[in-house]
Amino acid sequence: MRIGLMGFDFMSSNKGCEALTYSFIEMLIRLANGNTLEIDNYTYNESLGELSYKYPLIKFRYCKINLKNLKFLKEAYRNIKRCHIFFDATFGDGFSDIYGKKWNLKTDTIKQLVLITGTPLVLLPQTYGPYESKFLEKWAIHIIKNATAVYSRDALSAQFIKEICGYDVNVATDMAFTLPFNRSLYSIQDKKIKVGINISSLLWAGKWAEENRFGLTVDYVKYHRLLMDLLLEKGSYSIYIIPHVIDLNNFNVEENDYRVCKQIQNEYGDRVVNAPAFSDPIEAKSYIANMDVFIGSRMHATIGAISSGVATIPFSYSRKFEGLYGNLQYPYVLSAKKIETDDALRTTMKWIENKENLKIAGIISTSLATKILKNFEIEIKEIMKL
Repeated sequence: MRIGLMGFDFMSSNKGCEALTYSFIEMLIRLANGNTLEIDNYTYNESLGELSYKYPLIKFRYCKINLKNLKFLKEAYRNIKRCHIFFDATFGDGFSDIYGKKWNLKTDTIKQLVLITGTPLVLLPQTYGPYESKFLEKWAIHIIKNATAVYSRDALSAQFIKEICGYDVNVATDMAFTLPFNRSLYSIQDKKIKVGINISSLLWAGKWAEENRFGLTVDYVKYHRLLMDLLLEKGSYSIYIIPHVIDLNNFNVEENDYRVCKQIQNEYGDRVVNAPAFSDPIEAKSYIANMDVFIGSRMHATIGAISSGVATIPFSYSRKFEGLYGNLQYPYVLSAKKIETDDALRTTMKWIENKENLKIAGIISTSLATKILKNFEIEIKEIMKL
């Protein structure tokens, strides 16, 4: 069976995007049940990275997107038409112009091309909207209405689609809940309460932070500095600074969490522990699984934490957090667009002190996510007619 993919990162500094890819490929292997899989990955990356070598029984094709090249468009049309089915995840939250209109145009163009070929297009669980551009919103409506199947990863996105086009979509959850991990990959000997803090470089410094592009009411840097100082002052906590976007080749780029983590370590010295530069999302989740408490601004980092049994406090800068966790009945989300810095700090400390309640709630939510994804997998199997 030949399958087309778009909106999946095989090689990315963002371990959350990679987590979606690993999780979905694992699902395809289960569904194939021993049958041969051929996967065409449409991407802007320079290669398929190391992931393709980890699955030697799958025949991968690297399809570099070049929308300005007529030859590419003709070849893409022919190859997509040969695919049995085409799956799109738009990197989990890219079905929106929140990260820029140009980027949204690029991803929607490939989806439109799939529709033109007549190959079934399945929009996998992801966040839909919001939109500033009415043109892009109308284009999104067109794609959604003409797709073979549409899945949202939360009820808020499903409601958004219902409001803009009157279309009912299937509500699932984020596929990364099923990402495997191995806690024993890391031996962390620490008698104190281990608190993992995941910093987002986009919220810490740079143009997006300076312009407060996400409309935070919490002072992001002040909140984290106060939190770390307070935890260290108490003496019963160890702080682990954990990146989830890691770019060693382009260290100074704005998107690199690892750069900010190094800055924090330089400032705090041996009072904090800097996590290693993970090479893949399984390593990241395996390390996070050793924490007692995890506070994260990268959503897939928090998914890795909660699904490995860690008491988790998602720091929400977007409605995708409330949508995802609300759908799973998990109440311990810090809504950083609705509260002030001092309130955020007090709430965080209260939740850390009651970490067992968070852990129990997380186990219940993860169980619900697992059940939802099992049903989702059954539906995808039916769509693929395997």
